[in-house]
Amino acid sequence: MRHFILFIAVIFLGLFLAVLNRTEQGKVIGGQPTLRVFGYSSFTGRWGPGPLLKEAFEKNCKCKVEFIEGSDSGILLQRLRIEGESLGADLVVGLDQFDLSKAMDEQKWRSLSLGKLDVYETVKPALSNNFFVPYDWGALTFVARRGELNHVPVTLDDLLSSELSKKIALQDPRTSSPGMQFLYWVVRSKGEEEGFKFLEKMMGQVHSFSPTWSTAYGLFTNKQAKIAYSYVTSPLYHEIEEKKKDYFAISFTEPLPVQFEFVGIPEFCRHCDLAEQFVNLMLSNEGQKIIMEKNYMLPVMKGVRENSVFANLPPMKTMDKFEILSTTEVDRLLKRWTEIRRGELN
Repeated sequence: MRHFILFIAVIFLGLFLAVLNRTEQGKVIGGQPTLRVFGYSSFTGRWGPGPLLKEAFEKNCKCKVEFIEGSDSGILLQRLRIEGESLGADLVVGLDQFDLSKAMDEQKWRSLSLGKLDVYETVKPALSNNFFVPYDWGALTFVARRGELNHVPVTLDDLLSSELSKKIALQDPRTSSPGMQFLYWVVRSKGEEEGFKFLEKMMGQVHSFSPTWSTAYGLFTNKQAKIAYSYVTSPLYHEIEEKKKDYFAISFTEPLPVQFEFVGIPEFCRHCDLAEQFVNLMLSNEGQKIIMEKNYMLPVMKGVRENSVFANLPPMKTMDKFEILSTTEVDRLLKRWTEIRRGELN
């Protein structure tokens, strides 16, 4: 009899834990499902587009939206691999083109059925697979303050001037998407061998290699660095949000790299239909306007940038080739960069 009672107790305990686990996994509270969105901090944070997209989505979805944060896209991908399924990630926002191969190697993704998208010509090459869709884009360059530089750099080699020694804020390419963009820019502009010789010289010019874009840009805004690697749209942020017009994006002779940011739905999603609805919101006129004005990136959909302050950005020459590097290629470039960095520190 005692064994029977113990058996029944174990069965009930198992059923209780299964129900508890299902409730936690599905995150259904008060009859409403919770859509869990993995995103980087400047997207999900108070001043980013995340809160406004969440508000707009919750008006009609009969659900709740919960953000799970990673400080930068590189760190976001690591967190997704380690705990994405256990935390119940339904949607991943903020991977760029250098993250996609690794993301597809490490996870399975749902195919997106979004129909024909009316995007800008610049964006069309980024619509190269059925698992990820770009929701914004932007060119990267160095940003400076007016009056602080005796000689504004116009080529990559100008970054080696004595005036900029220890005064350049850069990101670590191993953890930061802009950091990887800079590495890619140098290698594609100079060729790999000459590019890494240049990067070796650059080590002495850099104030520090920050793990995220926000940390590096903070060094610049706090005047610990004279220039920072950032987005062509960054001066617009200072002008609109801070009423400051002393920031400017530097135009280089070398065509600038372009970063595309993507959204995707993991195959292990629990509220997959809601995730696709959220993607549709991000690509709608309302969503694109929110992303443009809060993320300070350019919209992918036509008709949003026009008649806005973003239409008046100074033209800059950008790379015309879109590449999704293989995981092997990204790892190889990062290994070479790490060896140079380790040599500098030793």
